[in-house]
Amino acid sequence: MNVFPLFFNLTGKVVVVVGGGTVAERKVRLLLRAGARVTVVAPEQTPWLRASAQAGALTSLFSSFVADHIRHAWLVIAATGRREINRSVAQAAEALHLPCNVVDDGELSTVQVPAMVDRSPLMIAISSAGSAPVLARRVREWIESELPESLGQLAGLLARRRAEIKQAFPEPHTRRQFFDSVLDSPIPDLFAQGKPEQARTAFETALKEEVPPQTIVVTILPIADLDAVDLLTLRALRKLNQADWVLYLPLILPAILEKARRDARLMPLDQGGVVLQETLLNQDFWAPLCRSWSPGERIVITWKASWPVQPLLDLLRHHGVQGELA
Repeated sequence: MNVFPLFFNLTGKVVVVVGGGTVAERKVRLLLRAGARVTVVAPEQTPWLRASAQAGALTSLFSSFVADHIRHAWLVIAATGRREINRSVAQAAEALHLPCNVVDDGELSTVQVPAMVDRSPLMIAISSAGSAPVLARRVREWIESELPESLGQLAGLLARRRAEIKQAFPEPHTRRQFFDSVLDSPIPDLFAQGKPEQARTAFETALKEEVPPQTIVVTILPIADLDAVDLLTLRALRKLNQADWVLYLPLILPAILEKARRDARLMPLDQGGVVLQETLLNQDFWAPLCRSWSPGERIVITWKASWPVQPLLDLLRHHGVQGELA
């Protein structure tokens, strides 16, 4: 990962766009949608940019770029089409420690503007770090074809009712279970079918229902090849994405652990630096672990495919925990 993905809240923030052509105009349109206070710096500007300035939507400076133009900016965009000017903008931004995007020039940029799928308030960004923008756009097109526009309505409903959801389900595990039940229910399809009122009614019903009694969910994930991230099944990936705990073999590839939920607890299955099947199949090791898990938590245990799974399942069952295979 050679760039760090980040969503920038630009509401009310000053963004300076250097350039007045069609490329600069496209960037300005996006920035205005994000709520930024845009200043355009260029001797010549498109009719739309000039009209927007006259309407008060942005500020236009009809002059050549000087470093003082970006002194109060939060973000700088260089879109002049002339590399020598873009380089001057990038250098001025770097001197002020300001993030700067130089359009179609990853070498001069300190930040990239990704390809975006907008299902506000749900946003998806795709970036190739400037190395393959056409590929990033193709990926965006594929994602857009898979995600209905109505997904934004569902995201908006969940955002508006967030406080009520938290009050109704104060425990994180029950709240997560509620969200899963909503997403697996007919509610998303009702939005997609153009029936928002029915979707909201179904949501109100779900909000008033009690969450069923919770159990600890333990999934055994056999790993045949510790390097084979691509061999993980969709079910295995989903279990990792949902996990509260991931108990892993120390030699497992880090890329597999990266599939786990960001705030999952990661615990190596390592006893004194030695990982042997017999050391991991004893009561003393699993008894305190099983007691530490709370109802509703989801645990993933990575296990060598060459090791029998049934003894581990029997151990878990002995401590009142049911296990399953991924």
